[in-house]
Amino acid sequence: MKLSFLRTKAVALTAALLLPLALTACGATQTVQRQQSVYGLSLSYAAAAQLAADYEKNPAADPAVVAKLKPAFQKAHDQIKPLDEAARKGDPLGEAAVEAAQDTLDAARTLLPASN
Repeated sequence: MKLSFLRTKAVALTAALLLPLALTACGATQTVQRQQSVYGLSLSYAAAAQLAADYEKNPAADPAVVAKLKPAFQKAHDQIKPLDEAARKGDPLGEAAVEAAQDTLDAARTLLPASN
């Protein structure tokens, strides 16, 4: 009976000690995943912004589209840059901020004319 009680206490103590480590590891994993998302987002932005710049230089570019591209890509840049800096520093990244930046970039990309 006493041995069973000690085992129960040992299991409870072990669980109590390991739970914070498991939660920290889970939080660290989410942080790393968000950092990777931000790095991917930065690369996607760079590629899409280059396409926008190339389109703008095209003599056949529609001025109305160019006028929409500039502010859309600026807005995406303004949202992505602080996230990129935070990811490089290892600062925490909010999921909502990463998703908002992704949505803004997606909206800017939709303005790019499809290439045939």
